[in-house]
Amino acid sequence: MLTAFADVCSMAVDPEWQGRGIGKLLLAEDCKRADQAGQDVYLESTVAGKRLYQSAGFESLGECKVLDGTVAICPMLRKATKVQS
Repeated sequence: MLTAFADVCSMAVDPEWQGRGIGKLLLAEDCKRADQAGQDVYLESTVAGKRLYQSAGFESLGECKVLDGTVAICPMLRKATKVQS
């Protein structure tokens, strides 16, 4: 059975602004909206971004090699959490 989920298609922070929590804030807002809708969140991460997503509750679903086999993509899923009313 397929269930609805939110999909984070693309997210990036300019290298000059990285390390200031901007990516974490953007991701937190996406997760908050998904939680309010009762939806899990799916995304595909680079190896470099994997730690950020894991810190937000995402679990790795494995790793895929793409292009010529040198680029790794990590599919990840975060289960929706109940929102306090």
